[in-house]
Amino acid sequence: MKKNAVLPPGEASPEEDGEAFAISRPRILVVEDDSDIGGLLSRELAALGYTVDRVELAEEALFAATGTDYALLIVDLGLPDRDGLDLVREMRRLLIEAPILMLTARRKVEDRVLGLSSGADDYLVKPFAVPEFRARVAALLRRPARMRDNRFRAANIVVDRDSLEARVGDVGLPLARKQFQLLELLVRRKNHMTPKRMIEETLYGFNDDVSPNSIEAHVYKLRNILKSAGAQATIETRRGIGYRLVLDGGGADG
Repeated sequence: MKKNAVLPPGEASPEEDGEAFAISRPRILVVEDDSDIGGLLSRELAALGYTVDRVELAEEALFAATGTDYALLIVDLGLPDRDGLDLVREMRRLLIEAPILMLTARRKVEDRVLGLSSGADDYLVKPFAVPEFRARVAALLRRPARMRDNRFRAANIVVDRDSLEARVGDVGLPLARKQFQLLELLVRRKNHMTPKRMIEETLYGFNDDVSPNSIEAHVYKLRNILKSAGAQATIETRRGIGYRLVLDGGGADG
């Protein structure tokens, strides 16, 4: 349906980097139902050093974007379950602030204006050359982030996304990368139940193999680290549903 929408790419994708927590690569979501185009874009982005998640449906994109802090969203307008313009509008209504690059075969000026006015930051018409795609991605990622506090708090727990550090009071927490991501998600959703599937989508790429007990293992380790550091919050388990960070005694945030 969308063959030849992208001109031939350059080099192939390199192997994925290791799990080292010290290296935090920007994460990009590709929303494209054409497997050839979606695969090509994912390989090109991986070749540039980004971590890439790819989905084919608008509802999958909403679920992913509300549970993960992406550096960039790349959205095709011709999705099978919903028009891409509606998806972008809802993302903005949900205060998803990541820049959005729209991909479409709609070439009219009024279509581009409508896309930009719906909340997209840039608009790329198919077919396009891969170097132009790369340049637009780089330009969007260079733009200053919207002003926001990247420190999240729950009781005496503080998670700092800029420094990639977490602490309880003045005590730094020795967290592995996925433990840090898990804590950030739970702190941001404090006192709200976080479904296990949302945690999986936050900690792992869509094509990663996830062992049945991996989330339970991360929660167990994180729970012990918080307890040892004197956190004034505990991780509650609701079997079959998910997890929730509960503030001790209904205490106020720090």
